[in-house]
Amino acid sequence: MKPAKTLAILAIGACFAGCAAGPDYHMPTTAMPDKFSSGQVATNAKATTVPETTPIDDAHWWQSLNDPQLNSLIEQAIQANPDLEIALDRLQESRAQETVALGRVLPVGGGGGGAGVGSGSDATRGRVAGPLTAGTNSSGFKEITEVAGFDAGWELDFFGKNRREIEAAYDDAQAAVEARNAVLISLISDVVRAYMDARTLQLRLAITNQNIATEQQTFNFVQARFNRGLTNDLDVALSQRQLETVQAQVAPLQAAIAAAQNRLAVLLGKFPDDFAQELQKNPPALPQIPGPIQPGLPVDLLQRRPDIRQAERQLAASTARIGVATAELFPRVGVTAGIGLEGQGLDKSPDRTNSIWSAGPTAYWPLLDFGALDAAIEAQDFHTKALLVNYKKTVLGAVEEVDNALANYGAAQDSLGHLSLALDASKQAVSLASQRYDRGLTDFLNVLDAQRQLYELQDQYATAQEAVILQFAALYKGLGGGWEGYQSVPNIRTPMPAIIASFEHVLSADEPQK
Repeated sequence: MKPAKTLAILAIGACFAGCAAGPDYHMPTTAMPDKFSSGQVATNAKATTVPETTPIDDAHWWQSLNDPQLNSLIEQAIQANPDLEIALDRLQESRAQETVALGRVLPVGGGGGGAGVGSGSDATRGRVAGPLTAGTNSSGFKEITEVAGFDAGWELDFFGKNRREIEAAYDDAQAAVEARNAVLISLISDVVRAYMDARTLQLRLAITNQNIATEQQTFNFVQARFNRGLTNDLDVALSQRQLETVQAQVAPLQAAIAAAQNRLAVLLGKFPDDFAQELQKNPPALPQIPGPIQPGLPVDLLQRRPDIRQAERQLAASTARIGVATAELFPRVGVTAGIGLEGQGLDKSPDRTNSIWSAGPTAYWPLLDFGALDAAIEAQDFHTKALLVNYKKTVLGAVEEVDNALANYGAAQDSLGHLSLALDASKQAVSLASQRYDRGLTDFLNVLDAQRQLYELQDQYATAQEAVILQFAALYKGLGGGWEGYQSVPNIRTPMPAIIASFEHVLSADEPQK
C-alpha cells in the first residue's frame, strides 16, 4: 500500500477519534417526597430517655447509646468480620479490573519464534506472529526454517470501545465501594442487634432469678403458715406451682443467651469459645435509650444510602457497556509491527540468517453477522433499562424502610412508656395484695396473680427496652448511617509488566495463602 493511502486511512479514522459509541450517561432524576410520612409518636417514657443535648453523629450513631463495650465490639467486627473482608476483596478486584481496562488502550508487544521443515518455502508460517511472518523474505532461501523476533500491536480506539470499557470498569469499582459500604452498615446494625439480644436475655435471666428468689421466699412463708395450721395445703400447692413455673424459664433463657453470644462471636470473626467470657465482664444492663431523632429529608437518601448509590453506579456501568457493544459494529483499526531474524537451518544448506521487519495498519469491519452484534446491543439496552427500574425500586424501598422505622421507633417508645406505668402499678398491687393476705382480708390467689403479673411486666419491659434500641438501629440503618468513617482501604499492588510479573509469580508460588 502506498504511503498516501495509508495516511488516508489513518486520517479517516482520526475523524472519529473524538467519538465514543453509545449513549452518554446522565444520572436519572427521581421525584422524592418532601418529607417522610411517618412521624415519631410522643413517648411517655420520659425517665428512660437521654435528654436531648447534642445532635446524634450520623456517622457513629451507635455511640449515642453510651455503651463502651458495644463501641468496642463494633470496632472489632469492622476489623475482622468475614463478610466485610469479602466485600473489600471484591472492591480490590474491581480496582484491579480498572487497570486491565486501561491496558487495552495501550500498545502490547511480545517476543516469539518458531521452527520447522516442510514442502513449502516458509515452514514457520503459522508458527510465529503475523507481523513477523509478514516480514519474511524467501529470496535466496530454499526454505525458511527458523524465525524469531519481537512483534507489537496497537488497536486505535477510533470509536470509543476501549474508552467505554474504561468508563464501565470505573463505575464497577465505584459500585463495589458502595457494596462494601452497604455491608458495613448492615454489619454495624447486626452487631447492635446481636449485642442487644444478648444483653436483653441476660437481663431477663436476672429478672427471672430475682423472681425465683421471691417465689422461694413466698413458698417458704406459705409452708411455715401451713405448718402452724394458719393456711391450707391448696395455698402450698399453688405457691409451689408458681415457683416451678418461673424456674422453668431459666434453661431456655440460658440457651438463648448462648445462641446470641455465638451469633455475636461470628460477626466478630471469632469462634464462640474465644468469645464466651466477653459479655460476662459487665453486669447485664441495656444502654440508655437515645432521645429524639432528626431523620432529615427523603432526598438525602440519594447520597446517604449505599444501596442507592450502588444501584446508580451499576446503571452507569451498564450504560457504558451499551457503547462497548455499539462499537463492535464499526471497523477495528490498528497498527502492527515486527522485527527479528529469519534463517535456513535444520539440515538445510547453506546455513544463513537475515534480518526481517514489517509495519503497517490493520482494519477489520464486520459486515455480515446475521444480526448478532445488533442483538447484543439490544440485549445490553434491555439490561440497562432493568437496572434503571432497579434504581427506582431501590429508592422507593429506601423511603419505605425509613417510614416504617420511624413509625416503629415511635410506637416502641410509646409502648415502653405505658409499660413503665403498668410496672409501677404492678409493684404496688403486689405490695397491697401481700398486706391484705397477711391480715386475712384476701385469699392467696390474689397474691400469686399479682406476683405473676409483675414478673410478666418486668419481662415485657426488658423486651420493650430492647425493641426501642433495635428500632433506633433499624432507623439509622435505613438512613444509611455508619459508613462514612471507614473509607480507608489498602492500596492495591502496582501491576508489573508481564516479563517482570512472571518472575514474581514464580517466586511467590510456594508462599502460603494469607
